[in-house]
Amino acid sequence: MNNLRFNSTHFYAILLFALITIIYCHPVLKGGKINQSDYKQFLGMSKEIADFRDKTGKEALWTNSMFGGMPAYQISVHHPNNILVHIDKFLQLYLPRPVGIIFLYFLGFYIFMLSLKIRPDLSILGAIAFGMSSYFFIILEAGHNTKAHAIAYIAPSVASMFYCLNIKKYKSWHKLTGFFLAFLALGLHLRANHLQITYYLLFILSFFWFFYLTRAIRSKMQFDFIKKTILFCCAGIMAIAINTGNIWSTYDYSKYTIRGDSELQSENGEYRSGLDKEYATAWSYGKVETFNMLFPNFVGGSSHSKLSEQSNLFQALRKNGVSKKDSRNFIQSTPLYFGPQSFTSGPVYIGALVCLLFLMSFFVIKKPVKWVFLLLVLFSLILAWGKNFPIVTNFFLDHVPLYNKFRTVSMILIIAQFAIPVFAIMGLNHFIESNLDYSTKKKALIRSTSILGILSLFFIVFKNLLFDFSNDLDARFPDWFTQALIADRVHLFQMDVLRSVFFIIVGACILYYFTIYKTHNNKRWIFSLIALLILDMWFVNKRYLNSDDFISTNKVNQPFEAQSFDNSIKKDTTIYRVYNLNERIDQGARTSYFHHSIGGYHGAKLGKYQEMIDMHINNGNLNVLNMLNTKYIIASDQNQNPFVQINDQALGNVWFIDSIRWVKNSNEEILSLNEINPKHTVSVHAKYASDINQVTYSSNGEIKLLNYSPNRLVYSSSNPEISFAVFSEIFYPKGWKAYIDGKYVEHFSVNYILRGVILPPGDHEIIFEFKPKSFYVAAKISLFASLLLIVTALFSFARLFIHKK
Repeated sequence: MNNLRFNSTHFYAILLFALITIIYCHPVLKGGKINQSDYKQFLGMSKEIADFRDKTGKEALWTNSMFGGMPAYQISVHHPNNILVHIDKFLQLYLPRPVGIIFLYFLGFYIFMLSLKIRPDLSILGAIAFGMSSYFFIILEAGHNTKAHAIAYIAPSVASMFYCLNIKKYKSWHKLTGFFLAFLALGLHLRANHLQITYYLLFILSFFWFFYLTRAIRSKMQFDFIKKTILFCCAGIMAIAINTGNIWSTYDYSKYTIRGDSELQSENGEYRSGLDKEYATAWSYGKVETFNMLFPNFVGGSSHSKLSEQSNLFQALRKNGVSKKDSRNFIQSTPLYFGPQSFTSGPVYIGALVCLLFLMSFFVIKKPVKWVFLLLVLFSLILAWGKNFPIVTNFFLDHVPLYNKFRTVSMILIIAQFAIPVFAIMGLNHFIESNLDYSTKKKALIRSTSILGILSLFFIVFKNLLFDFSNDLDARFPDWFTQALIADRVHLFQMDVLRSVFFIIVGACILYYFTIYKTHNNKRWIFSLIALLILDMWFVNKRYLNSDDFISTNKVNQPFEAQSFDNSIKKDTTIYRVYNLNERIDQGARTSYFHHSIGGYHGAKLGKYQEMIDMHINNGNLNVLNMLNTKYIIASDQNQNPFVQINDQALGNVWFIDSIRWVKNSNEEILSLNEINPKHTVSVHAKYASDINQVTYSSNGEIKLLNYSPNRLVYSSSNPEISFAVFSEIFYPKGWKAYIDGKYVEHFSVNYILRGVILPPGDHEIIFEFKPKSFYVAAKISLFASLLLIVTALFSFARLFIHKK
């Protein structure tokens, strides 16, 4: 704890982190924002939610703007009772999102390094090594803000466990401090709301927990260790409690998404659970691609890289009659990547100097902890290979709990990106502070430098034997184009290998200077390493996130411009849905920005709706489009000019049916939509037979939508006989309640995804309201947990002040 107490070095460290962040993202000083593609999609899919919040000051919790309707939990929900919202903004220095996350990368890792009793100057080096990993900047450019946010709190979360498990004087105030730190760190991480990163954090914590457990058993301190573990787990429970609104809602929702279990039975009688293997492993890292960690352009870098006018490709374009303007435009986004993934925004480059220090650490650290770091790195790499290492991947998908709920298996490389700089700085700290003799240090340095040097030389000499520098996608280009493209790939490969060799040699020279002169009290050489590391990572990261990626705030906040067909549709003030054939149905956030769409953009859409897309919507089933009230279809003519087609067969918001078609299972229910006319017949699962006691109904009468808001729908009906109403709204059992004349009634899932209600004769008011317990009850739990966090913070700081006295 002494190492965490504030002194001037910490102030300068924070100042340095802030300067790096602001200078790197200097356009924010002029009101600029990163032009993030995923953030643009977010604005599209959250438009209705944001408008409702601005108008009412309340949370909608549901949106009908995409995929027919879905919960807003993983789109945009504010939890006002969570005090961590304010703490998080403070820790980001109130910098605009996502720029503040870059500062968090540095700050969180710096705190972690200090908790390991690493000297502050080396902790700064470690923070920069972790925070400037290329992947962390690439995901910000893409707009993966929640992922980056969660990554930033990995290091503090691990530090909090270390603190709890390392308490020696197990007094009440030590326990309280450990509880508070773990509560705070884990709470902030969970608030970032990226469960896949949280899942990987659990792997990191588990590896280190088992290491501490074996150490406790050897020292016969296992019972004391159990107490400390319980303390950490209690803090974890409170971290969950303060984020209950998000976690509870996500837990409920996940069961009904594409990541949950399907009700459909396959031909072999099995039910799908979790993501399809092919879908889950679509983004698998290549085995050879792993060397991206050392050489940034090892497999081409990015699928849309920028080339200069001196490049082979530019010259080839000009020679083959392409205008200078068009050639310049093309080389702004060149497919240089030739690895096994479909495409990538850039490499996971952690730095040549960091790799040197990591390798050297294995020669200077003799304690068993080094094997934990090695296992973490290997574990991360093997699982990141995904379908390229199917034995391990398939085992995890089939047998490890929750593993098949997540896609993009290459994301697990964040474990290696955490472990490598940690061990690298631990080794460097040992290299400086320990009593290692000159010979041992020299051997460690020479061996690590030689290994990386020989490896680099091997790749340069035998590059043409190892790679053909092409991939399957190159077949779409003419031969002259491919030859020029390959020539550029080879050139950039060589240059980046030599570039890494340069940083390895310079870094080794600095370390060798220290070894000879033993200047461990002179910080100049450490600052030289810091400068060298910044120089290395800065220019690699600038390839993927630079000033060109910043645009004005006004442009960010207005991501889409309404076209004539949008304005034409919006003249209709009734409630309807739109099907845009000019965009992929799962890439339709633009349509959701202006209209209620049957498409959208979301990685966790409702599973039943995805099955409807696969089996009906993609096949153009008009019955399904009609029952979804798809009144407008956007298409294009032969000249690719968009136009609007009115679907006059759309069934509207609600209608009465004549008869029920009972089905035995979900397979029959979804297939029946190929046969029934949903205007007259509704398909109902046999599980509702006890609640619905007749098959035929009267469709005489009138029913209509009177008032619409995302979470509250009001209808009026006038029917002379008992009737069955079908509502063109997506059925979701966790939160939607139906009322007839103020009295609660059951509603049923019909036609696989819609809602149905039995109406008694007469004139009635029907209301659907979305009031999930997971939000309203959780708000009270979050408030209680926030108050507890404040109390523990006050007691912890008060006791620390008294202890210092």
